Amino acid sequence: MAENIFSKYPIRRILILFFLLSLSVRIIFGVYYYLKYGTSNFADDWAYIKFTEEMLRQGIFVPDISGLTQTKSGITPFYPFLIFLSFKIFGIQYLPLIILNAVFSSFITVIIYYIGKYSFNKNVGILSALWTIFYVNSVRWVPTILKENLIQFLFALFILLLLLYLTENRSLIILTVISFIFTLLIHTDERYVVYYVVLTTVMFIVKGLNIKQKMLSFVYMNILILLLMLPWLIRNYEVYQRPVILSERTANITDKLFGYKNDNYFSQEIQISDATLDSIVKGLPVYDMTMYNLIQRGISYGSYPVRYSNVQKMYTDFKELWRPFRFSNMWVSEGFRPEGKWSFSHNISIILTYGLLLPFFLIGLYFCFKERNESLPILFGIVIIHTIIHTAFVLSQNRYRIPIDVIIIVVAFYGLTQLLSKANFTEKVV
Repeated sequence: MAENIFSKYPIRRILILFFLLSLSVRIIFGVYYYLKYGTSNFADDWAYIKFTEEMLRQGIFVPDISGLTQTKSGITPFYPFLIFLSFKIFGIQYLPLIILNAVFSSFITVIIYYIGKYSFNKNVGILSALWTIFYVNSVRWVPTILKENLIQFLFALFILLLLLYLTENRSLIILTVISFIFTLLIHTDERYVVYYVVLTTVMFIVKGLNIKQKMLSFVYMNILILLLMLPWLIRNYEVYQRPVILSERTANITDKLFGYKNDNYFSQEIQISDATLDSIVKGLPVYDMTMYNLIQRGISYGSYPVRYSNVQKMYTDFKELWRPFRFSNMWVSEGFRPEGKWSFSHNISIILTYGLLLPFFLIGLYFCFKERNESLPILFGIVIIHTIIHTAFVLSQNRYRIPIDVIIIVVAFYGLTQLLSKANFTEKVV
């Protein structure tokens, strides 16, 4: 259907139209929301703003972190640097950053077309791009000062470049761009360093290169990434007086690797003793009022926290990461982080734009395995890694899944078109 409708027009013109539609939707929503609510719903946003204020005061490397809490000082630098540039150009205003979020999110509409095309075919790409124009999980983060839209953009571009390198273009230019985008990605969120595994895998499974060429490409990629990482690595060494890769969050691993003792690790989970938890439940005053207010908010929903076992936590985090709705209040992660039920409009919008895709995503995976699709190692590998990281190792939130939604969308539409084809509706519908 999509291919028949758009076959008369050059694909470049179609993608420009899709981009402009996406941009219009996001700017209208972002500006409306910001003008209506202002900064009243900002939460984690203030951590990025505070870090940027220190950049303005001290310089972009922020050599003195004594005025920052551990949460704020552990932020990776790329998104605060973009805020820094915006503040320098437009002054301390948030509307330009909302417009920037809209631009990042809109480019995903174009990128996903090529992900669908290189993974499957042009028809899947067009359907995926159309769906993304109004995709709520992308649009809803535009009126924030958070890295969500930037991460979604960089990760989608990273996936596309990997597919391009694997299937079409193995030039030095593409490899250079992949290395550059990967470096920006990990300097936006250090968790994405795990995708170095996927990047390395692609270097060695790519066809058309002999083992010597693969090794040279691998060495070149690593040297370039290391060189691009050097400025912040040097900054971290001067600030922490020990090797710290990207942010304090990685020190849990690197301190053990390099033999440094540190009793003040940046925890990836909420830490609370049984005694403190018991005091909070009883309404007794505790030192950590932030945790007190958090748990009391959960109790106000009508239930009490219970510390989960590791298996319970992983199961709860899995549901939290992949959920397409939330009809009731609940405790997530370790068992004492409350999440309120979503509003009716929130539930409906996510069900209709994300939840409906999940059955077709599973069907698409089935056809990928059955037909041994060349892109399967990248697409399926990323989904598995992303799920494991956010259920077994770090605190999970529903928004942390959104960067892999580009894969869910293209695989879902592949599954849908395959079903239509198997049902002999290809000529009539597709």
